[in-house]
Amino acid sequence: MDQTIPILYRDYGIYVNTYRMFPLEIDGLRPVERRILMSAYQVCKERFVKSAKVDGHTIANFHPHGSCYGTIVQLVLNKHLEGQGAWKCKWGAKPAEAAAMRYTECRLAKKTIELSFQLIDYVPQVEAEADKYQKEPVFLPAMFPMCLLNEDPVQGIGFGFRTHVPCYRIEDLYKRLLYLLKKTKEKPTIKPITDCKIVSPDSVLEDLLTTGKASIEIQGIIRKEPSHHKIVLKSWPPGRSFEAFLGKFKSELENQDIGFIDESSKANGGTHIVFEVLKQRNKDEIYDKFLKKLEEAVKGAMSFETIVVDRNLNVRNWSIDDFLMSSYKMYIELNEKMLQSEINKLELLKLEYKLLEKIRPHLGKHLREKEIIIDQVVKALSEEVKEDEKTIKELFSKYRITKLLALKLDIDAIDKEQAELHNNLTNLQTFVLKQYVGVVK
Repeated sequence: MDQTIPILYRDYGIYVNTYRMFPLEIDGLRPVERRILMSAYQVCKERFVKSAKVDGHTIANFHPHGSCYGTIVQLVLNKHLEGQGAWKCKWGAKPAEAAAMRYTECRLAKKTIELSFQLIDYVPQVEAEADKYQKEPVFLPAMFPMCLLNEDPVQGIGFGFRTHVPCYRIEDLYKRLLYLLKKTKEKPTIKPITDCKIVSPDSVLEDLLTTGKASIEIQGIIRKEPSHHKIVLKSWPPGRSFEAFLGKFKSELENQDIGFIDESSKANGGTHIVFEVLKQRNKDEIYDKFLKKLEEAVKGAMSFETIVVDRNLNVRNWSIDDFLMSSYKMYIELNEKMLQSEINKLELLKLEYKLLEKIRPHLGKHLREKEIIIDQVVKALSEEVKEDEKTIKELFSKYRITKLLALKLDIDAIDKEQAELHNNLTNLQTFVLKQYVGVVK
């Protein structure tokens, strides 16, 4: 037997785990999600375009593994992209699938731009998998892990690992982050987003935050209308189809003791399935028995295990707290890089202005010549002001001659701007947290 086969299979498993199935601890995105968002940033940041265009751009430039429209649909449902058209509907007994990508349109959500693209120019880039002439970011500069901001938990199965990542309200994540940074003393035990009622104690929720693992007991939402012998089902535990859920009431439905009608709609707040006692005799008794059985049926649990790819490309368990701190540390590092870059740019601009101040008094006489030869003008100016020819020539390359004469040389304004940047750099955490406040509110 060829001994290379187990090795190749192992390598394939490592590749799938690392580059396909699990989110990265820095930005909380799987590679295909990051690549779609990057494509959206390039082709539909300002306007809606056909989803097929985003799909094609992603395949051609970043992700050469076939259509990624299913992930585009999920990004729309999770509100990282905005959509127009018939997108997937999760409400009711028979959720509707999304229309084909040639019929739907999408656009990068403004919130996503605020959260994940403000510092994109300062993120390390690598050669794109689909096109060696294209660069792609190693991660997105996300203020919070994007998977924690979903509407539905992230799920994925790889080689030897399964991930199930909860999602939270951005306001709650911010409160938790402030606590981790020791900006607040009171510990906020935040709850995952679910359309069901969480019945587990805070200690279990805290386990999820600190370890990334927990089984949280939940209960679906029902609304009783005993006077009309009706019960409205608003939600049931995830992981079960409505057909499977109905299997628990097979005898009641077959005997026509109970009937139901699906009135799910946006106007009704999403899922809205109305069960009603059909028989005229023993209505109260039938209603009470069905209610008791329904209350048991809507009990369940959500088992989470947050498996991610870390910075060293190892697949491992990761707590929600670690997730938050990892994104925050990255965002701090990029802000420091951005501020230092802006300071350096201003320093170069100041040197340009000082040079321009020196050559301006000599520039007029050279521009009155009948024939202006830039190289000759540069050489003459270099001799007159005792500056390097190359530096002066760069000024002529950057600015038109009329601009050189008219440009306002406000060095004091540059000094003031530099001082503000230095202050932000000195008080980096305060500067960054102000950005968090702006996004959260």
